[in-house]
Amino acid sequence: MMEKMESAPIAGPKPIGKLAEIAVGAYTDIISIVAPSSAKYGDVVSITVQVKNLASYAIYVAATGRYDGVDIAFSPDYASVGAGAPYSFTASFTMPNKNIKLEAWSFYWAETLWYQDDYEYVNIALAAAPQPEFASFGITDYSKL
Repeated sequence: MMEKMESAPIAGPKPIGKLAEIAVGAYTDIISIVAPSSAKYGDVVSITVQVKNLASYAIYVAATGRYDGVDIAFSPDYASVGAGAPYSFTASFTMPNKNIKLEAWSFYWAETLWYQDDYEYVNIALAAAPQPEFASFGITDYSKL
């Protein structure tokens, strides 16, 4: 079992190379991904990934994300999270002109390395552009000068 970390990590984890689904994490659990089910092309999409510390002591945790090969940086980079406590990481991106699969990973810090620990995803559909407020335009009254 891991010992309690004494030193803070230098920086959060870097984007991961290979997309691999992971079973329930050993030290972290992504308990929710809060994101809209749809968004219009060009909209700013705000997301929150909530990660729970499964260890019986405080550990450093972090989250990363990706859609269509685009990496998402969460804020903060990482956090010290108490035993059994959840922590929320936030990010935003501009919705592309198609449906996307938004993937999220949680990590924990051990000694000198970040370890990938849990994985979840949500789908975000491309919403149709709103219909114009009026369908036609016509002149109903006029005055001859």
